[in-house]
Amino acid sequence: MGTLNTIRRGLLRFGLAATSLLAGAAGAQGITDTAVKIGVSGALTGPVAAVGAVVEGIRVRVAAVNAAGGVKMGDGKTRSIELVVQDDALDPQRTMTNVRKLVEQSGVFALAGIAGTPNNQAIGRYLDQRKVPNLFMYSGVHELADGRAWLIGLVPSFTTEAAVFADYLKKNKPDAKLALLYVNTETGQTFQAGLRTAIQGSKLQIVAAQAVTSADPTIDTQLSTLKASGADTLVVVAAPKQSAQAVRFAAESGWRPVTMLSYIGASPSSLKPAGLANAKGVITSAFAKPVTAASTDPAVRQYLADHAAAKARFDTGDSMGQIGYITGEALIRTLEAVKQPTRQALIDAAQNMNQVGVGLLLPGVTLTTKRDSGDIYPIESLQLFRFDGEQYQALGGLVSFEGRTPRH
Repeated sequence: MGTLNTIRRGLLRFGLAATSLLAGAAGAQGITDTAVKIGVSGALTGPVAAVGAVVEGIRVRVAAVNAAGGVKMGDGKTRSIELVVQDDALDPQRTMTNVRKLVEQSGVFALAGIAGTPNNQAIGRYLDQRKVPNLFMYSGVHELADGRAWLIGLVPSFTTEAAVFADYLKKNKPDAKLALLYVNTETGQTFQAGLRTAIQGSKLQIVAAQAVTSADPTIDTQLSTLKASGADTLVVVAAPKQSAQAVRFAAESGWRPVTMLSYIGASPSSLKPAGLANAKGVITSAFAKPVTAASTDPAVRQYLADHAAAKARFDTGDSMGQIGYITGEALIRTLEAVKQPTRQALIDAAQNMNQVGVGLLLPGVTLTTKRDSGDIYPIESLQLFRFDGEQYQALGGLVSFEGRTPRH
């Protein structure tokens, strides 16, 4: 009898151990019946810490849905979202280190909102091998060499923005001589290639182009070269700091070209260092609703309330924070569509969206992807806005490239 009891106790311990191992394996997938774990790596410090507002915006939206009880997923279970955040200072090597920790140590179910084209390039092959979804990256370059099977972007391609800028100039300044200031990464190179393609066959011409890096303390040399080119139009695709420097230089040097800024560096918050008076007349593109304290739009009011409740560490007018909030909303909408709690089901849902609504997007802008037909761009519409010295005013209607994002 003693021997039998010993065997039973051994079997019980073995069973408990096996159960523990199985639970550990399930936990490594980052999802239980009550919670789903999402990893984020972003620039919380460093020379481009302004981009860290994307992470903070995700946190604001996630905090709101958790406070409301969580996300009811497609399998019928309601789960809270547990964010695990790491700082990478927008350094691709640190992003890679962080992602390994998030996947192998924290056991996240998926990643979301990782900023930077080089950063997402750095982690692509690893995530493909691990089969971990990389959702709604913050980069306008969607055609990465590695990681495409487990990747989905969010913001429009930089080729779309370049085409919208070119379209405006063809109609309103058809003989424009363009000076291009671009960040020297695939972001800027993609925009430049898209712009050169978009102006083919027109009288528009790029007469000078200068590269910058996000770490440059000043860009006066590049701007002086662009001014000397005789250009009457300045197009900028650069981080917020360099975008503001370009606006200030153009105004204070007496150049005063027509200035068009990429959405990545054009929010009113980003323009404050340039002096808002200097920024008057700046044109940019947008896919999110303008946010003002006086807005009566229900989605904007909800965003402002969520921002206040979360004690967010970014200004309500910061477009980076708004994009993060939209990223959090896109994550929630995708989780709601997942009918099985697997990573494959999650990436399938993200890569096959059909006019998914997100409240903070402009009217007429929805999330649509069709993996089998090669449509990998959730947002393919933009609207131009002009800064009046205090806020942006609409400049024409929505321009849609749905299903036909320009290639470069």
